[in-house]
Amino acid sequence: MACVSRAVFSLYIVFLIEDKVIGLAPVLLRSICFYAVALVLAVWILRQVSSLCNVQPTPDLQVYVESGSFRDNSVSWVSAEMRGWRENMEDAHVAADFCKDAFEDALLFAVLDGHGGSDVSTLASKLLTREMEACRRRIHTSKMSQAEVLAEVVRQSLPRLDEKLRSGSWGIGWLFPDVLHPFAACGSTCVTAAVDLVGREVIVGNVGDSRALLIRDGKAIALSEDHKPENPIERNRIRAAGGQVIKIGPCHRVDGNLNLSRAFGDFNYKSTAHLPAEKQKVIAYPDVTRTAFRGWPQDLLVLACDGLFERCSNQDIANLIWPRLKMAMPLEQIATEVLHACCARSSRGRPIEEGTDNETIILIRLPDSRAPEEPAGTNSAADPGPGAEASQEPPPLAPGQRVRVQNLASEAGQKLNGLEGTVEGAGSCDGRYSVRLPGATATKSLKAENLTPIQAC
Repeated sequence: MACVSRAVFSLYIVFLIEDKVIGLAPVLLRSICFYAVALVLAVWILRQVSSLCNVQPTPDLQVYVESGSFRDNSVSWVSAEMRGWRENMEDAHVAADFCKDAFEDALLFAVLDGHGGSDVSTLASKLLTREMEACRRRIHTSKMSQAEVLAEVVRQSLPRLDEKLRSGSWGIGWLFPDVLHPFAACGSTCVTAAVDLVGREVIVGNVGDSRALLIRDGKAIALSEDHKPENPIERNRIRAAGGQVIKIGPCHRVDGNLNLSRAFGDFNYKSTAHLPAEKQKVIAYPDVTRTAFRGWPQDLLVLACDGLFERCSNQDIANLIWPRLKMAMPLEQIATEVLHACCARSSRGRPIEEGTDNETIILIRLPDSRAPEEPAGTNSAADPGPGAEASQEPPPLAPGQRVRVQNLASEAGQKLNGLEGTVEGAGSCDGRYSVRLPGATATKSLKAENLTPIQAC
């Protein structure tokens, strides 16, 4: 709708100028344009009235979850998104399987965080997979591994996608002055993760400040870096293109407005005529990283928009996710709880801390590290075999599990021994659980070794 509105108003201005200067345009055409502008204004007024009559809860904590799997469930994923404190949801995501004629065995995941509207993020998410496959077909080489090809495809396809957004469906977008382009002040970040199942690598391309990370045995490994105007490389490019980096509040902004330095769209910042696309104030050229993965259960791949990182670091996100994974909590529930944990709390209808942006996360369970020739369910060579003693950790406890407290040694703990309670979730530390005991006003954080599951009758 925003694109149509800008196009209609642009045409109306053109016809007004033409009527005063030349006056050759047919009266019917000018009339149609006038009534189109009136219709757009009427729709806008109706939307404003409707929004006032149908006030959405703030924050909106409704989480929309989508899940799927690839390769006979060897790769499973979950995406979750939440509007939070924003008036509209502007994020988009991608989870796709590449065509076999493009890549032998590879998957694509992406998170796109829109700003100034959802137009760019939505459109780019629909075009991304197709553009990467088309780019692959233009690369003719037999000497590169699939991971090397994927890295090159990511480097080439994201700027090409930005060019398509600028030219539009009929290739006439270049006719609009930059300030009148439908995407002049509308843009989107994009973090992509191409999973090479042949070479077992994750190839990440990042434009903007959404992030990709690999959680390995509970530790967060950053696979991307934010593109912020205050970064030295970004600042130098912005200034060389005639722009300024101005600090407003806690954020540095391009020309005092945009608080990131790479994005799709935002063509008002890509209008320096004598400079190529890669030297404009804002660019859509990604940084690309390649990281080998071990697979499940050591690794979990995470993509998320910057809304989750207003309050949390990469390791904070890992600390939220990993204990829940060890409890065998479903990925859908984990994603939902992470979004709620990253959203700002409210007091009297206002946020009292950071965490007021849209939130989107994708959790990808990578294929396990079992050798291809080893059938599922077989023991490895290190299997001690029957009769051998092996230490085993207690099985994870799921939320809602009834448990009995045992073997607490402290004076206060001994009073709890024998009591029965209900597990409510992961505790504050790894290996602990929050347990609701009868008569208690708050949950107790207890070690797994002090809890015995009670089997339902």
